[in-house]
Formats: sequence, C-alpha cells, structure tokens
Amino acid sequence: MVVALLVGAVVQQALPGLTLLGQAKAPIVLCVVLYYAFHRSLALMVLAAIAGGVLCDSLEALPMGYSAAVFSVLGIVAWFYRDVVFSARGVTHMVFGLLAGVGLTIGLYGLLLIGGESLREAAWSWIAFKAIGTALLGMILAPIIFTVLERLDRLTGNIVMEPSS
Repeated sequence: MVVALLVGAVVQQALPGLTLLGQAKAPIVLCVVLYYAFHRSLALMVLAAIAGGVLCDSLEALPMGYSAAVFSVLGIVAWFYRDVVFSARGVTHMVFGLLAGVGLTIGLYGLLLIGGESLREAAWSWIAFKAIGTALLGMILAPIIFTVLERLDRLTGNIVMEPSS
C-alpha cells in the first residue's frame, strides 16, 4: 500500500493538468484508495485514504487534511457499496472512478469554501469543468490502476491465485 500511494502521488504530481478542463489532475491516489475500498478491510482503506490525503496535501497547495477527509468519505461510500456491485468488473471501476472524480472536486472546493479560503478567482464554471475533467480521468484511470494493483497484489502474495483446472 505504501509503495502504491507513494508512486501514485509522485506520478499524479508529475502529470500536467488538463487546461481545457479547469486544470484537472489525474486522480491516481484516489483510484488507489478506491482499490483498497473494494478489496480490503474498512480500517486498511481508511489508513490508505488518510495517508494518501496527507501525501496529496503535502505536494499540493491545499490545507492539510482536506484531501484525507474527502478520500475517506469517498472510500467509505465505495466500501459500503462493494457488496452491491460487481467489484471485479471494469465497468464498475469506471463508474466509481467517474463518480469519485466528481466527488473529489466538489468535496475539496466545498471544504475550501467552508474553511473560509478565498475562492474569488475560481469561477463556478471553472470548477464544473474541473469536476468533469477529474471525472473523465478517474473513469479512464480507475480500471488501469485496479488492474496494476491487483497484479501487484498477486505478485506479492496478498491475493491467492486460484489453481488452473
């Protein structure tokens, strides 16, 4: 988990934002948290959400704890719904990546607004474009990140492989 979060945070910070979509950044750390929400216990997912949030807040210009709070809420929602959906399907990963991308942007700007941060230079249309961009990136990246992390879990022995018949 530590390796996935560190690599995810570094890659997320290194990738440029999409200018046409409000400087939306790839939600790689959020996708790692979603993976743990679908495949691990609630305690481990919350640990991943808090650690990933602290990493993101440390690397970006956000007040400490905002990303951790949003990651935790989104992860808990995904964790509660993991028994209702097909957690091993790419379409499910895409839908949750899309919804979590919107939730991430709205959650962070909501916390910034509640926290009294100045959002004068952030127009609502720009925030909407950023939410759409983050949602699209989450939809594209979630199945990829889930596949990579599942293979990493299989290689390290965290997931037992079924015998071939």
